[in-house]
Amino acid sequence: MNAFTRTIVITGLLLLCCLLTEQVPINGSSLLSFEDEWNYKVPTNEVPLLNESQRNLLLPFYSFVNDLKVEGIGENATNSTRHFPTSRDAKLAGDIIRTKVPCNVCNLGVGLLYAEVKSGVSMEEIKAKFVSICVSFKIESFSVCSGIFDTYGPEVVPVMELMTIGPPEVCKLIFGEICKSSDVASHEWTVDLPTIPKPNRTESTLPKVGMPVFKVLQISDTHYDLDYVEGAVTNCEEPLCCRTYSTLRSGEEPLPAGRWGSYEKCDAPKALLENMLQNIAFQHPDIDYILWTGDLPPHDIWNQTKQKNLKVIEDTIAMVVKAFPNTPIFPAVGNHESSPAGNFAPHWMTDPDHSVSCLYQKIGASWSGWLPKNTEETIHHGAFYSVLLRPGFRLISVNTNYCHSLSWWLLVNSTDPASELKWLIAELQKAESNSEKVHIIGHIAPGSSDCMKTWSSNFYNIVNRYEHTIKALFYGHSHADEFEVFYEATDFSSRATAVAYLAPSVTSFTNYNPAFRIYYVDGDHENTTREVLEHETWTFDLDTANLPGNEPNWFKSYSATDEFQLNSLRPNEWNNLIERMIQDDELFHRFYRNYYRHSPTAPPCDSKCKLQILCDLKSAKSHTKHQLCHELETAFQM
Repeated sequence: MNAFTRTIVITGLLLLCCLLTEQVPINGSSLLSFEDEWNYKVPTNEVPLLNESQRNLLLPFYSFVNDLKVEGIGENATNSTRHFPTSRDAKLAGDIIRTKVPCNVCNLGVGLLYAEVKSGVSMEEIKAKFVSICVSFKIESFSVCSGIFDTYGPEVVPVMELMTIGPPEVCKLIFGEICKSSDVASHEWTVDLPTIPKPNRTESTLPKVGMPVFKVLQISDTHYDLDYVEGAVTNCEEPLCCRTYSTLRSGEEPLPAGRWGSYEKCDAPKALLENMLQNIAFQHPDIDYILWTGDLPPHDIWNQTKQKNLKVIEDTIAMVVKAFPNTPIFPAVGNHESSPAGNFAPHWMTDPDHSVSCLYQKIGASWSGWLPKNTEETIHHGAFYSVLLRPGFRLISVNTNYCHSLSWWLLVNSTDPASELKWLIAELQKAESNSEKVHIIGHIAPGSSDCMKTWSSNFYNIVNRYEHTIKALFYGHSHADEFEVFYEATDFSSRATAVAYLAPSVTSFTNYNPAFRIYYVDGDHENTTREVLEHETWTFDLDTANLPGNEPNWFKSYSATDEFQLNSLRPNEWNNLIERMIQDDELFHRFYRNYYRHSPTAPPCDSKCKLQILCDLKSAKSHTKHQLCHELETAFQM
């Protein structure tokens, strides 16, 4: 059973078992109001945080064919006993992945047990039932099943007490378009866009070679594991390996964890993070600013506490600050920062046992050394903020956990949590009125299957309305090296309007080589566009680094324009790349090699896998893949 199926089944079990519980009171639940009285029209930061760009763009950076030979990377170090995936775990892709079992399991299980709801059932009895089913079906071990309930049960139970929807609606909200039922009417909502007309579309001239640029670092999904132990089992039964208690998978020879990380279900050791940061500081001393797009704690979601997650956050921030004491850093919050992972209660949940206010206070204090004081209000309210980088150039960090489908409290009410999208529209309108260009950062990309459909749809409309103002979007979460294209809302096969860059992860979890991303952004000159002019991915080969006496050899894997023969990094060029990859298998395999950063354990990719990936690239709007990718399905005859 793969990780995705495990998540689906465990989610269903939690939901159906919690429906057996007695009503659990929440402090003040009788007075609960979903209205947000917060004034989202807050004062905007108007003092530029960056110095003038000091370097010029010189192209080409290098030639992939002549200067970089990576086809044989890691061949000499490959362990013949390693477990190689036989296929790539499918992402959700509507009719592309005709997987009905997860939704059926959710509907059937919740429905059957919903009919047997009895009052007075204790939490201990519910836990015993959950663990018994979880272990009997070999979903996870006893300790993991027990830990999952202990971690998530106290959140799911009170959510069930407040919910007004039934099992089919719950499954639809969590699993999205793989459930064929209608959308949930009570969770359909829209945020109003201003009546101010959208500016006429104009095509600006590409910056010339020699113009000033900003050099920008993006790091994402560090997933620092305090409990990583070199030599521990990498091929374990648990969802996360490389720990002293990791249990060897039945019938396999143990594969020891390397000093710098491991390809299987292992997160980042401290040695990897320190080495990467030191290497970046040495090889790239001219970084102008850093985008840090979240997910600091590891993937041991059954074994986490708020205190341990805060410890990971504090230690990771300390490592980054040590490496870059004087470099501006702009963070976004990831879904793993909370405990339970992914659970971000909206503003209306004020009960201290469930509220994320404490987390927001803590990260606000951690970010205070990088951000101006007037960002405190929005960070404490919803972990989002807006800052002016240079005159006419703004950065907005959004909290995408308010669209996360496994944020349980959204099952109660998902309408624009914390008024974030209203605030975002107000910020973008002010930016448009002031002729500012904007970059947006977040963690979960809007096209991710983890992002609720209605939130994603509203965000998609916002991006299209402000396409002249928003020049780039930056995310993480998927761990892959990829992107998402936005299209005109009225015709998904027509003009591309924006592109979101999904940076590769630092963690190797799972089957990836660690990596970071460098961007070159149009700098300070009279006709600046503030668009991304080039990006490059840097990585190293774990197999080679883990040989005795070796260290990571970080190298530039590729630059986008050279690798994919792009004339620019504008949205239409990325759309054209997708169209070219449909017919050009060699070009797609080059993209796929970079997707995993040349990992020797990258799973094989057949035509269905290729269709899934290309559809992901076209889908910056979640749970509409059948609509967005209909032409692709036709081309692949699927």
